[in-house]
Amino acid sequence: MLDLRLVMWSPLPTRVVVSWIQKTSRGRRVGEVIEGPRVTPLRRRRLVDDATQSLREAILDGRLEAGVRLRQTALAERLGISRTPIREALTRLEQEGLIELLPRGGVRAILLDADEAVELYDLREVLDGLAARLAAGRADPGVLARLQKALARMAECVERHDPGPWFRAHVTFHEEIVRAAANRPLGRLASVVRLSIRRFHPLLLKTERRLDDAYREHRAIFDAIAARDAAGAERLARAHIAGAKAIVLTLMAEGEGHAAVQA
Repeated sequence: MLDLRLVMWSPLPTRVVVSWIQKTSRGRRVGEVIEGPRVTPLRRRRLVDDATQSLREAILDGRLEAGVRLRQTALAERLGISRTPIREALTRLEQEGLIELLPRGGVRAILLDADEAVELYDLREVLDGLAARLAAGRADPGVLARLQKALARMAECVERHDPGPWFRAHVTFHEEIVRAAANRPLGRLASVVRLSIRRFHPLLLKTERRLDDAYREHRAIFDAIAARDAAGAERLARAHIAGAKAIVLTLMAEGEGHAAVQA
């Protein structure tokens, strides 16, 4: 008779250790059985989520170089997981417009060109403008306080010329506006476009005083939202994105685009 007393996860994440006690005519025997691999639905979902996030960050940070063919098996080995969650993660990233799936298990990060930059920034301009307009009519004191906090962090980064934290505060600022807009389809679209455009961020820092200019633009957007000026908030938000697009296109035309996107 087998009496299972304890089931626990071993240090190997895909294996289960089962401690057991067996009653026999001579007494009892105690032992362990290692079963595996066993992946529960919850754990599989976490594996896919983690793989998606890791690969997304590697693409956006340039660690996975755009345009270079990679094997799905190599990515699975790098992350220490099987090919199944890798395939699911890559499907998500393909839907986000970050990668292209190739025949025979290949994959590559999409190398953005000027035409796609125009398309993405034109869409972002419309989405951010609408979000700012809606937020101006719906933002509560809590939203305004969080926007002010993000602006304060951006101001500190301008003084130190520290682009890393600045971009994090910048993302927070725009995410708060989209949340305040309280439009779920808008939120989903804005999230996808924001991820794709993020690869252009290093390019924006190549212009002198860009952080300072961008801070003033964000400050003006905040002031319009706080004043419940919906038309003004939309106009300023759209002008902010249009200005970023102009900078990106100018630098790409000068031949700096590929290196900056991959930086």
